[in-house]
Amino acid sequence: MRRLFATLLAAVAWTAAAQAPVKAPARIALVIGNAAYPSAPLANPLNDAADMAKELEAAGFTVIRRENAKLRDMHLALREFGDKLGKTSTGLFYFAGHGVQVRGRNYLLPVDADIQREDEVAFSAMDLAAVMEKLDSARNPVNIVILDACRDNPFGAKLRASAKGFAQMEAPAGTLIAYSTAPGTAAADGGGRNGLYTGHLLVEMKKPGAPIEETFRAVRAAVRRDSKGAQVSWESTSLETEFKFRPTVVQVAAARPAAPSLPAGTAQRRIASLTMPPVLVAGDSWTWKVKNMLDGSEALRTHQIREVTGEQVVWDHGLGDLMGNLTKARTLGVMYEYKPSTYHFVFPLRTGAVYDLDFLQQGAEHTFDAKVKINVGEEADLDTKAGKLKSIHLRREVKYKERGGNRQGVNSWDYWYSPQAKRWIRAELKNTAGNGKVLSHETWEIDSFNVR
Repeated sequence: MRRLFATLLAAVAWTAAAQAPVKAPARIALVIGNAAYPSAPLANPLNDAADMAKELEAAGFTVIRRENAKLRDMHLALREFGDKLGKTSTGLFYFAGHGVQVRGRNYLLPVDADIQREDEVAFSAMDLAAVMEKLDSARNPVNIVILDACRDNPFGAKLRASAKGFAQMEAPAGTLIAYSTAPGTAAADGGGRNGLYTGHLLVEMKKPGAPIEETFRAVRAAVRRDSKGAQVSWESTSLETEFKFRPTVVQVAAARPAAPSLPAGTAQRRIASLTMPPVLVAGDSWTWKVKNMLDGSEALRTHQIREVTGEQVVWDHGLGDLMGNLTKARTLGVMYEYKPSTYHFVFPLRTGAVYDLDFLQQGAEHTFDAKVKINVGEEADLDTKAGKLKSIHLRREVKYKERGGNRQGVNSWDYWYSPQAKRWIRAELKNTAGNGKVLSHETWEIDSFNVR
């Protein structure tokens, strides 16, 4: 058991060598707003799409946006969206416009749809199943599909669909599907700038620290209230990883945790807040002098980036994403996956901020839930063997607990991140088991680094 604890804690500690800017793995969104239907134009979808794109960009998404898209445009946009998705990406698809169900399948209508009969829908509109297949092919951990699309049938008497609204669709693994209204019912277009559903969703997405399930619960309550019960939004979810549109950020004043005293040769000074994560390049390497505080032994530890391919970074000790997080690493013979990834650094780094995050650490035999809290401390210039470097202090605490077991503990780091080195330059690590026993205690000091 002691070896298992050491393995877990070492795995958590080892991830620190590939620092993780807290911006989640790449977030990619496709936003489509269709309003200019010849026979049944809509008032809100263009505003809905524009405002949704803006909000998603604020939440860290790269957004592909289309307005009044024809069928070919929708399919080309879907292809572009799928090409950008990586195995560590979060994918989000949003559609505002007309939608219909035919024979149990759901279709999103382009503005050039010319449908005279029900059997023509399949080749004149985008099958929602095509969207789901594109997301599934990415094999990524988190996908979100938001449909504000169950408006009334735009074709009137020309097309008498077999059922009203959308058909219920079960979400595949790692996916949440959000519908603006319940199966078999229609959604309101809205009397203001936005549709009833999207208007409330935009408000709830801004709230920091809210899990996605909580966000949509709040939207459902507001939509039901404002529609006097006529419209009830709903979701189908099989998410296995917690997702938040905005991370929890608390500005701390007097209660901010005190940073450890700075070593001799340290000059305290203010530097500009760090707003951007580092650019990781193949060949970047770092060597630290690591001292074991339990037995007094010392060793040099080096980590290097071997390759950067697409959204994946290949380290000499594991795999990671472009932000610096590890997504897969072997420790003491045990391979762990981190979903969505490990978290070590939050960008922007502003003194006094506190970030609350979660990840899943999964091995062949044991899985652990990890709760991460990062406190951003003071800024300083540090004298190191590699020279005087600008830095900012962070304290990271990870509380982990085994799923279905009683193994738990705390992994804590105090470290000084330097934008010049793209990594920390000084750190102290302590691993403590659930019974309070200290399993490891190390200090890290940068010896040399080579970055571009």
